[in-house]
Formats: sequence, structure tokens, C-alpha cells
Amino acid sequence: MPKRSHTLFDLLFHRYGRELLVFASQRAGDDAEDLVQDAYLRLLQHEDPLTIGNPRAYLYKVTANAAVDHHRKQQVRERSAEYLDDFDALPSPLPTPETEAETALLLQHCRTALEQLPDIQRHVFLLHRIDGWSHAEIAEALEIPRRTVERHCAKALAHCFAFTARDRQ
Repeated sequence: MPKRSHTLFDLLFHRYGRELLVFASQRAGDDAEDLVQDAYLRLLQHEDPLTIGNPRAYLYKVTANAAVDHHRKQQVRERSAEYLDDFDALPSPLPTPETEAETALLLQHCRTALEQLPDIQRHVFLLHRIDGWSHAEIAEALEIPRRTVERHCAKALAHCFAFTARDRQ
């Protein structure tokens, strides 16, 4: 920036700085100093500040525009804060560490309970509950009556419930 525009800048700052601060205070309160600083920075960034016909009016206009921008940003922040408060109130879809520990322990109990079952009961139970096979599909695949498949599933499920209930006591 040429020395001449620096001199103009200093002159304008000393001449209009206080009144711009009062003007900005009426529009932005505590943020007035920031608005005035922005106005002078925009003046410095102007391609040729010496060509501005009325620097005082330019500074006022830039300060007013900065106040409007500031007000809009503040409104967006307030709305965002409301949404963030609502967002923070939502339960997390992720399990808590306590839930993860309980689930891991329950899974281990289920594995132990399943290991205690006779092979056929465990196989039928896993085909039905884990693989999603119907009783009829299991009966056909293993060549056993459907009613037998139902009994194996019921006994395995009862054993798992009893085992996990016993371990939780």
C-alpha cells in the first residue's frame, strides 16, 4: 500500500474513529469495536482508497453493513444453539460402556449355556435362532419330525434362560 493511502487511513481513523464507534455501539453493543475495525480493514483492502469520494460516508456504510452481517450471524448462532440443545438431549445410538460390558458378559453366558447343550439341541437352536431357518426347514434338512425340532428349540431356549438367570443372581 502506498504511503499516501496510509496517511489517509490514519487521518480517517483519527477523525471518524470515535463517532463510528458510537454509531456501531448503537447497532452491535459490545461488538462495536470489532465492527469499526472491520470497516477500516475494508477501507485498507479497497483497490484505491484515494478514489473514494466521501470516506466518512463510506466508513458509515461499511460499518452499517458489518452490523447487519453481525446481527444475521448472531441470529444463526442462536438458532444453532437451540438445535444443538435439542441435539444434545437426544439419546445416543451408541451403547454406553456399561451396556457393552453387560452385553459382552451376557453373550459369554449364552455361549457357555449353549456349550452345555447336547449337540443336536445346540445345532437345531442355532439353525433356528441364528440362521433363521423355520422349524419345517430344519426338520426336512435333519430328517427328523417337526415336533422334535420344536422341542429341541424350546428346551435349548429354556436352558439358556435358566443359565443366564442363575448367573445373574
